[in-house]
Amino acid sequence: MMNLKADEDANQYDTEHYLSLRGLGELAEGQQVKLNLGESIVVGRSRHCDWSLRRAPAYLKSDANGRNVIRHDLQYNSVSRKHARISYIAPDMVEIENLSGNGTLLDGKLVDKIVLTDCRTVTHRIQLGPKGVILELQPGSLPL
Repeated sequence: MMNLKADEDANQYDTEHYLSLRGLGELAEGQQVKLNLGESIVVGRSRHCDWSLRRAPAYLKSDANGRNVIRHDLQYNSVSRKHARISYIAPDMVEIENLSGNGTLLDGKLVDKIVLTDCRTVTHRIQLGPKGVILELQPGSLPL
């Protein structure tokens, strides 16, 4: 996770504005990340991503054979190692940037880079690749 705010703004860090990014569907269910104002996260299948398919409960709970089946699934293979970057750049601005040759869809439309201005009031669906997993970007909190 990368903090986009400059060091001199560290004392003014805003903890009241945040979003929740959670996986939907069998393969991504249960994987959830909190996105604070001023942060940027990368999503994909690599363990090095902030939201990773390899850290989803369905993947982690599977044995070696089950993980092999998942790795050959079209939904899994549609997701690139580093698929997209989501940056919460201002209280009313979220930037979504596609990092994958497979494409990223926002609410069913293919995007390369887009800035959303309604994420604090509207839930959006981000699909990683044409057949990949779906993530839900929503206002709210994570359970503690």
